[in-house]
Amino acid sequence: VFFFFQAEDGIRDPLWSRGLGDVYKRQGINAEYMGLLRIQGYMLARISTRQLFGKVAQFRGFAAMWPPIRGTKVVSSFEEAVAGIQDGHMVMVGGYGKFGAPLNLLNSLENSKVKDLTIVCGIAACAEKGSSIQGLLLKNKVKKLISANVGDNPVIIDQFKKGQLEVLLEPLGTLVEKARSGGFGVPGFYSRVGMGTFIEEGGVPTKMSPNGKTVVAVNLAKQKREFGGKEYLFDRNIQGDFALVKAWKADTKGNCVLKMGNRNTNVDFATAGKICIVEADEIVEPGAIDGDDIHISGIFVHRVVKSAPIKCEEKCCMVEDKLGKGEEKAMNEFMLRRAAKEIKNGDFVALGPGLPSCIDRFTSDIDVHYVYPETGVFGALHADSMCHSEMYDGCLQPLKLRKNAALAKTSDAFAGVRGGHMNLVIAEGFQVSQNGDLANIEAGNKVLPSPGVNMDLACSGAPVVVVMPMTSKAGPTLVNQCKFKLSGKKCVSKVVTEAGVFDFRGGKLTLVEIAPGFTVENIRSKTKCKFQIADDLKFSKTDQKLNDFNKLFDLSLIHI
Repeated sequence: VFFFFQAEDGIRDPLWSRGLGDVYKRQGINAEYMGLLRIQGYMLARISTRQLFGKVAQFRGFAAMWPPIRGTKVVSSFEEAVAGIQDGHMVMVGGYGKFGAPLNLLNSLENSKVKDLTIVCGIAACAEKGSSIQGLLLKNKVKKLISANVGDNPVIIDQFKKGQLEVLLEPLGTLVEKARSGGFGVPGFYSRVGMGTFIEEGGVPTKMSPNGKTVVAVNLAKQKREFGGKEYLFDRNIQGDFALVKAWKADTKGNCVLKMGNRNTNVDFATAGKICIVEADEIVEPGAIDGDDIHISGIFVHRVVKSAPIKCEEKCCMVEDKLGKGEEKAMNEFMLRRAAKEIKNGDFVALGPGLPSCIDRFTSDIDVHYVYPETGVFGALHADSMCHSEMYDGCLQPLKLRKNAALAKTSDAFAGVRGGHMNLVIAEGFQVSQNGDLANIEAGNKVLPSPGVNMDLACSGAPVVVVMPMTSKAGPTLVNQCKFKLSGKKCVSKVVTEAGVFDFRGGKLTLVEIAPGFTVENIRSKTKCKFQIADDLKFSKTDQKLNDFNKLFDLSLIHI
């Protein structure tokens, strides 16, 4: 059936006016709410009779939430923009922490009467007021949180312990792919991320009773299926009732441009919301944006509102030096300098959070494409600026682009990692087993273990070089079997410590290099883990940096 009519009250249709108009009037629907299909004030569609009545039923439910769209998608206020978000709705929140987040829309939602929301966001670890969803959490408006990283956010942990907040944690790459699948109409997908971990096995508490003593809900074990002789985990998609995203520039039809690293999750989340609301720094007329520059097409966007400046709290933007201070800094520099020797000219290297984010300080003499999948940045170095709102790594430290750099949405960056396109992965570790299992999510002290990007990196298929000291406050880090939650099984290729370097030869942990000041006996005394000694065991050469390191303390007595 073809039909063609003006989108306004009292449908006038040259081909089928009376019949179609009566259908909608009987259903209590004004055709103006069908704004998604509007073309220059008219609607043109080709659907079957069954599809027609299905659309009537669908739009009947959404009619109360949609403001009429009369030639423009621009609304005048943030309150008008978030109108229709109701108790219990699932809201996808774009951005990475506070960067690239629709902060004004979130503030407006925070000041509304809505409650019991399910929030989906990439990271919720930032505890400072004004940081992404923190205001919603402080006012107890969130009933369920789906995220990749909650860190040590005290508000989330407190509400979780009191049974006020359900928290479901997923690897960031999986979470973004769930959103992308929701936007693409794909019901689910298979991947190897999380194999052999609590993501596969389930059983980790996601909700507690009000007294905090009883587990009410846990994450469920995932279905498995074999492809090409390997097992994969199944994940269902995510599709929110609303998506709140941030753009640099948008036109009145909803076409959006996102600036630099702020593409992050915004692009994928925009497609995954049944209703997408965009907060844009600048709004222009149609045609002012070149079609080649558009990152989010207007077909996905329903409302656009002009952003307002929000003062950036200095505490949110302070750059923490992951290297530490004094003796700790000297040891970390020594390990990173050795790990950097594994990087070859032209390599694409994915960096995990923590210490690996500092390795670019030791590779200035070669051309390396460092990849920060959390924010979709390929080929960047750390900047000296204290605050940068458009370029940052997974630890929220500012970046500057190299000449050969590239920017992408988060799902494309994870395609580079999960698709096997990396040459090398550098990760920090809390424990590594003699079989090559990696534990770097938590050190046995996390109420809510956050996978972040660690599980994605562990399943990249690229060699994984782990940087960690021989001992920590929890004891030896090289162990027979990891006691902390795993990021991946048998995924580690090399371990770089302050005492020496270990490979996995024939699947067995093998000492291949000893640092100056250490002996095999020193190293054995620091771990109960069994390891072999390589026939071609090497002794690291001493350089000036190492001499400076040696002057600080006796290498054989290092204990953190």
